[in-house]
Amino acid sequence: MYGNESNQKHKKNLEKDKPKCCDSPKISEEDGFYVCLNCGCMFSRVFDDSPRRAFTREEILKRRMNERVYSPIGPRTVIRGNRDAHGSLLKPKYKSKFNRLGKIHRSLTTSYERNLWIALPNLNRLQKQLDLPDYVAEDSLRIYTQTVKEKLTMGRSIDILLSASIYCSIRVHAVPRTINEIVNASQVPKKKMLKSYRLICREILPKFNLKIKRVTATTYVNKFGQELNLSMKCCNRAIEIIENAKEHGFYISGKDPKGIAAAALYICSKMFNEARTQKEVANLAGVTEVTLRTRVKDFQECCTFL
Repeated sequence: MYGNESNQKHKKNLEKDKPKCCDSPKISEEDGFYVCLNCGCMFSRVFDDSPRRAFTREEILKRRMNERVYSPIGPRTVIRGNRDAHGSLLKPKYKSKFNRLGKIHRSLTTSYERNLWIALPNLNRLQKQLDLPDYVAEDSLRIYTQTVKEKLTMGRSIDILLSASIYCSIRVHAVPRTINEIVNASQVPKKKMLKSYRLICREILPKFNLKIKRVTATTYVNKFGQELNLSMKCCNRAIEIIENAKEHGFYISGKDPKGIAAAALYICSKMFNEARTQKEVANLAGVTEVTLRTRVKDFQECCTFL
């Protein structure tokens, strides 16, 4: 607003001070200059004297927090095929020139940047595929970047270390996700991922003062109940069965919480006439049908109302 008023005053001064370029001068701003539209006579430049806006400390901190710490663009100048962006054929000299530019650009980036440029798109893909919250993805990125700085990637695959970092963050925040879900989403060998997971737990997590939390059976009840399309009453009753079994001497330590949650849901599905087969519940929980039947017997022995 202030800049427009000053420009209008400057135009009037130009019309008064400067000699008239024609009988009816019409001065306007064109490409940063004051120009007469009738005869084309050029006067001085246009200067922006509007007051500068000062950002508050909160706005500066907010911009720093929201700023991306990595570039989503790859580190290479890539020419796909023999055509440019407009679809025209490239001449041989231009094609070799672009290949040379890509080689120079790759040499200017560090190994740390190249590693993150490969890993970060995969992290975003796995976050959407596994439906992970943002805080889990952020901690996964922190853990993975520290593994790269510690040079633990030497001799190890980027995808394996990235999936292991995601699994560490999931265990730190006690998010109900099974290891089989991560293995199926990332398409990495389970044994190698567990080996990298133990390495990260030993070398990286103590530096961030993070500890692995034990995922209880009750956290899996809601997850499995939602995937089995069971009612809320059924899920709440399954949690009550687990708590009642604990009070009557059911030892949960050493037993897979997924099997305990699956057995409780299987019992409650029959109680509320929402029956699910043993095979369906066992495959969803990632346990065998034998384990499921064993846990059902344990609940029947401990709970008096079953």
